Order: sequence, then structure tokens, then C-alpha cells
Amino acid sequence: MDNEKAIEEQGQDVEIMPTDIVFDCPQCGRNLVVDYRAAGLQVPCSNCGAIIEVPIPEGMHLEDLDCDPGELLQQLLQTRRMLVKAESAAQAAGEKVLELNARLADCRKTLLAVRARVETLQEAADLANATRQDVPDIIASSGIGK
Repeated sequence: MDNEKAIEEQGQDVEIMPTDIVFDCPQCGRNLVVDYRAAGLQVPCSNCGAIIEVPIPEGMHLEDLDCDPGELLQQLLQTRRMLVKAESAAQAAGEKVLELNARLADCRKTLLAVRARVETLQEAADLANATRQDVPDIIASSGIGK
């Protein structure tokens, strides 16, 4: 099979089953192998990430993919487990975002305080410079050094 050879040339060690669908990504040309149950579905390309539609092999009908009730129940249970895990991960990520936002707010407050302190120090330095430049004139006008 030419597709098997092309996949092997790309350095992949993929075992192609008789029920697999082998096709090329229309975006990047990468050879893809998916289970026949993905026929007609939109999936991301594993190479470029483009959303592509899995072709339906000639002679196959989507009705051929109908599962028995037991298999559907297994898929439903698996999907629910994955949903619970995803919700948990999303909640943890949301909590982390809140924590990071609070830390960012603290950092902003600190930055504003440091900025205000730098401005105060700059004003003090400017005043000291001005005073230092005025000292010789004050000494000369007071007659202290004569």
C-alpha cells in the first residue's frame, strides 16, 4: 500500500489496520491514519492542526458506523469521565488565574510605591543639587571666606 510506505518514510511507526482510513491532510499533505469510526467527522491534523474532514471511504455509509447500545453506553461513560476531569482542570486553572491576578495586583501596588519613592528621591536629589550650586554664591555674598 502506497500510503503505508509514505507513512514509514516520514519516520512514523504506525500499524495500519484493515478498518483504518488513510488519507492526506489537504492543508499540509501529511499522511493521516484514523479509525473508520471517524469517517465524516472533523478532526485536527496531527501535523499542522488544521481542522479537516475525514473522508468517507467509497462504499461505506455513515449508518454502518452505528454502535450497539452497550458500546454507546461505554462511550457515554468515558465521555462523562473525561468531562469531569476537564471541568476539574478548568476549575483548577481558574483558581490559578485568580491567584496570579491577585499577585499581579500586589506587584502593581509595589511598583507604584517604588515609583513614588523614586520620584521623592529624585526631587530630593534635585533640591540638593540646587542647594549645592547656590552655596558658593551664598558664601561669596555673606563675606564668610574673606
